[in-house]
Amino acid sequence: MKVFISLCALVLLAHAAQSADRIVDGADVTSTTFVPWQVSLQKSGSHFCGGSVISATRIMCAAHCVQTPASSTTVVVGTTDYRYPGQSRTALSWLRHPSYNSQTIDYDYSMITVSALTLNSDVAAIEVASQEYAAGTQALISGWGKTSGGIFGQIPHTLQFAYTDLISQLQCKATWGNQVTDRMQCAGGANLNSACNGDSGGPIAVNDNGTWKLVGNTSWGSSSCGTSYPSAWSKNSAVYSWIQSNMCADQI
Repeated sequence: MKVFISLCALVLLAHAAQSADRIVDGADVTSTTFVPWQVSLQKSGSHFCGGSVISATRIMCAAHCVQTPASSTTVVVGTTDYRYPGQSRTALSWLRHPSYNSQTIDYDYSMITVSALTLNSDVAAIEVASQEYAAGTQALISGWGKTSGGIFGQIPHTLQFAYTDLISQLQCKATWGNQVTDRMQCAGGANLNSACNGDSGGPIAVNDNGTWKLVGNTSWGSSSCGTSYPSAWSKNSAVYSWIQSNMCADQI
């Protein structure tokens, strides 16, 4: 039986985890300039979700990662080891998409407001994709998620990355049925690389003629975190106007 889960990490598990070599079929990120938009969201020093810098004051994430109060979340950027921040900020506010459904994990979008980050080669905003990309397009995933499924999977200290392929909604529905909606971008399966618990909210990005575009935010996948089944990201182009309208608005 295939069971889907949100790809958030238990805070206590993240706190107790030891160093590990790989995300699911991934590799170490050795330079902050490789994915300078990558964010680690932390509570009491423990990594629990990822995110992406989309402006000096805004972090794109997943709705199922939201913590209350917002000030309980520390936003860490500019590092390949989440224990040693390049820059860190306390979240000022956290906006969840108003249509988010916690049962179906539909509209799994959120946005964090922080005091202005210093943007440089180590911390840079990624452009939010306004368009969809064809099945078969190569995509980059990254995060501090578990290196394997199950209770013994470990949260690595070193940021992991992998390449995978986008797949069509039809292909994804062949595995997950009507769980897949127009707000979801699937990728992986067929022994391609996979996200896992702790990668939630983090980026899937496409290099569009030399410009990296943030296609989506890690949302849900197989409970086994294996590479046999595709995972789903909340597709940013589906709510592009909502993202743009909140890029500069003050959130409470």
